[in-house]
Amino acid sequence: MAIRKQRERPSDETLESVRYIVVFRARYSPPKPADGAIETDPLGSLFYSQMMSFVESRELAVLYHRGRGMFDKHDKLHYRITEHRAVRLEFVDRLTVDAIDGPHELVSIGKYTSGGWEDRLKEVHDECLRLSDQMDHTASVEELLSNSQDPLDVVALLDSAPDREGLLKMLCLSQKRSTNAYTLYMSHILTDRIAEAYAIIQTAIELNPGDARLHLSLGNFYWAALSNARGWAEGRDPGPLRQVTLDALDMPYEKARSLARTHYLEAMRLSTRREIEEEAGAQLSALRS
Repeated sequence: MAIRKQRERPSDETLESVRYIVVFRARYSPPKPADGAIETDPLGSLFYSQMMSFVESRELAVLYHRGRGMFDKHDKLHYRITEHRAVRLEFVDRLTVDAIDGPHELVSIGKYTSGGWEDRLKEVHDECLRLSDQMDHTASVEELLSNSQDPLDVVALLDSAPDREGLLKMLCLSQKRSTNAYTLYMSHILTDRIAEAYAIIQTAIELNPGDARLHLSLGNFYWAALSNARGWAEGRDPGPLRQVTLDALDMPYEKARSLARTHYLEAMRLSTRREIEEEAGAQLSALRS
């Protein structure tokens, strides 16, 4: 009696790697923005681009689509892994709730060819895991920033990071980028680290050139240096901004004035919020006087 050879099947680890990669793609895939709209999650979009480039460098493609079964009403996820456009794995999951990252059940395995591509798929999975960990770490730091009452604690939080510049970049690209940038740069002002405060707000704008509030903040930074040089209007208390001086910025008066004007104009051009336009316009009028 002939013995039928059991059909080769992918390991559970391979299937879970595909699922994790697909969840990452679905979570961070950037929506198509409307014309002129500011990207709502540039950090997620950056990580998505990095992941897609990593997949391509491994000569793989991880594809999926969502649809309903022919004979039932359950939503299903159809996965396909290709190597040099040749299909190496196809399988289908049934979603038990209305979410790609929710519970699911394996329905069928349509095609599977083992090979070295599975090792490269694992590398892609590990890269997604690394990027997800970075996103989670950024969120935890944001939570600490929002709850901190002491500027020394905020400065120490950034200083203690193994990759200070990398963390600053992620904080300035997250969905809370404007709040993060303001908290960081104001905390550095309050601890008399003016040059670093200046570098932080510049970094935030370099990464988010279309953010009106950040342009307003940098305009006000230059304005503080100008006001400390020529004297504040009677009755106005500069508070911690008194430490922002032209000497601290190593900048002549006219250059600071020109830069303040540039960023106020950008804030007005980019803003969709009336209060930002009004504050920037008022500061421009004061610059001309």
